[in-house]
Amino acid sequence: MIFVLADNWLTSLVKRLFPTRWRLTGRCRQCGECCRRIILTMTPAQVRSQLFTGLSVRWISWLFGFRLIEIDREYHSLIFNCRHQTPEGKCGNYRWRPNICRNYPLVDYFKEPQLLPGCGFVKNISGKTIVE
Repeated sequence: MIFVLADNWLTSLVKRLFPTRWRLTGRCRQCGECCRRIILTMTPAQVRSQLFTGLSVRWISWLFGFRLIEIDREYHSLIFNCRHQTPEGKCGNYRWRPNICRNYPLVDYFKEPQLLPGCGFVKNISGKTIVE
C-alpha cells in the first residue's frame, strides 16, 4: 500500500503545481459506472509491444486490483474493471483506492475531460460550462 500512497501524494502535488485550464463542477452520483470501465491510455508504441503491455497489465492488476477486460489497439487503451466494486456499485477499497479512482474524472493537461454517460460532473473551461 506504500506504492499507492506515494502515487496519490505525487499526483496531488503535480496537480497543485501545474493546474489545467479545465475545471469540473458537480459531484459524483456514486453509480459505479467508472469502476466498470477503467480506461488507461497508452502510446501507440506501448500498445504494440506485447512485452510492455503484458507487464503493464500484470502491474496494474497486482497494484490496484483491476481486471483486464480488453486491449483496445485502435484507441491505444487498456480497459479494466475493478474487483473491489461491491454488488451495490460502491467501492469496497475506498480508503486505499488508487489515484485513477480518487481523481475520476481525470482532467488531462492537453485534452478535454471525458465523462461517462450520467456522470454528475460537468466540464468548464474559461468560465463556460460544456454540456454534452
